[in-house]
Amino acid sequence: MSEAAVDPYADQPEMANHWWWRPGWHVGTRFYAWHITLDGQDRLHQLIDEYQEALKPFPTLDPIPREWRHITLQGLGHIEDVSDQQRDEAIQGVAERLAKLEPIESTFQRAVIFREAIALPPSNPDAYANLRNEIRAGITDAWGWCPENAEGFRAHTSVAYSNRPATSKPIRNALDFRDADSGAAFLADSVSLILMHRDTIPYKWTNCTTKSLRNPHEESR
Repeated sequence: MSEAAVDPYADQPEMANHWWWRPGWHVGTRFYAWHITLDGQDRLHQLIDEYQEALKPFPTLDPIPREWRHITLQGLGHIEDVSDQQRDEAIQGVAERLAKLEPIESTFQRAVIFREAIALPPSNPDAYANLRNEIRAGITDAWGWCPENAEGFRAHTSVAYSNRPATSKPIRNALDFRDADSGAAFLADSVSLILMHRDTIPYKWTNCTTKSLRNPHEESR
């Protein structure tokens, strides 16, 4: 199979510790990022809860509490590297891009095994890749450049993070034991700029601002 044909959502045979410190990260780090938070997404939360119940026998996995579940989109930078003016300019640039996009309707269904997490991919990952590209374009509109690599993005929301190496096969069996015939419908109609940290497990954040995608049912004024 060619490299281009590799399924980005294929199960990994071995899991690794998710909690290693990324470059520039430590206790006390504060980082701006664009995420979709899952506030009010009760059906998706229920699906994640069901998978977490199936994963209870595995001490190598840390379940993610409801309030910290999210879909990662794009980093903006460490707080000491982004002035308030730069942040606000990026917010304006991104908001203008988002206002031209329609909300994304998705279904989340079958959990997959990443190297460092159990994840739920959306039924239409390309729509989220396009959303991320528009966010990146909005940042570039404001700054003339965009942080982070444009490649390697996999739209997903995580169910649990791995806290140590483990073989994935018994985890796969537990996931498959849970009936996933009915998925969770999801509507992504806004994106939030958050200020996040990892002082404790899991990642936590405060919300800086939330910007809406265009509502196609609203009449133009």
